[in-house]
Amino acid sequence: MERKPARHESSLVVVVFLGLAFLTLGLIVGSFPAGVYAVFHGGLSNQLSYGSYVQTFLFIGPVAAILPFTVPIGGVFLLVLAVYAGMFAYGAAQQKRPAAAMRDAFATGVGALMESPLFVILVAIGFLGFTGTFITAVSVSALGSVGNPFANFDPLLEFGSLALAPLREELGFRVVLIGLFALVLSVGRSPREALRALWRPSAVFEGAAVGGAAGVIIWAATVGSAVTFGLCHVNCGGTGGWSWAKLPDAVWGGLVLGYLYVRYGFHVAVLAHWGVDYFGSAYSFFGQSAFGISVNATNEYVGQTLVDYDLVLLFGVASFVLVAYLAIKKYLLTDRGSGEGLIDKGPETGPPLAT
Repeated sequence: MERKPARHESSLVVVVFLGLAFLTLGLIVGSFPAGVYAVFHGGLSNQLSYGSYVQTFLFIGPVAAILPFTVPIGGVFLLVLAVYAGMFAYGAAQQKRPAAAMRDAFATGVGALMESPLFVILVAIGFLGFTGTFITAVSVSALGSVGNPFANFDPLLEFGSLALAPLREELGFRVVLIGLFALVLSVGRSPREALRALWRPSAVFEGAAVGGAAGVIIWAATVGSAVTFGLCHVNCGGTGGWSWAKLPDAVWGGLVLGYLYVRYGFHVAVLAHWGVDYFGSAYSFFGQSAFGISVNATNEYVGQTLVDYDLVLLFGVASFVLVAYLAIKKYLLTDRGSGEGLIDKGPETGPPLAT
């Protein structure tokens, strides 16, 4: 039998990957109204409602700073969802845009999709969903249960905390522990360049030799941020509550989110984190609010089951394979003799502060 051309095989891979990506995107879009319904329908809590005022906190590095005022649960929930929706729209509007990346993928291979910030965000969500689940499974087999710090939480407060966590933790652990170093390294540059570095720290060492002082400082801060992030999941200012079995997954998550922040920008790190915390559980809370299916029930809501399978066995696996393939292609198969790879040119997705 005659072998099909490589381009046809590549096109089939692109079609399959895009199918899984659009399934995930559809679930992501649906999670917004599902979350709003869960919070405002009133089925999550017998003690609280969306109009209840509660006290919250922010992270300043590992320090949990309690805010000196109370906020309405429903109002904060709608505000952060609007921020996340805006970040998705911003990622889709950045160059290269999704349609152009898809055309290039059919011409040159599936890796071209990663030139679009929106596809980077989707792949990051799938990659974290798969690798985090795998690391947790290994950790649990070796160290026991990771625990459940939300066991005694009111479900409405739990969902609200998961919705707020991506913004709160990315500001506290990535911007404070990495971005401020980038800001200091931008001293002497224009205010616009300094803000660009705070938004995407790799801006401070673009065009410099890899291994230069600025790059070393930023990547060292990224590792330090990841370790701090992991330790704070165990106990940090009384806001932890997980067992030590959670540490490997949390440190790994911190490393991935730190890389995304440094390489692609704050919005990409926030939305990858959002995919784990909010998207990973929104349909479960919807099932409890709409149909009385407990978040901890074994017969979870069908929408949550689909999300779980998608992030672990479908798009999660596909994202992991794509990232592994691109990493091998870049670091092991590239001809180093020409000096390629010795200069950091920054992300290929265009400027992070579009004007």
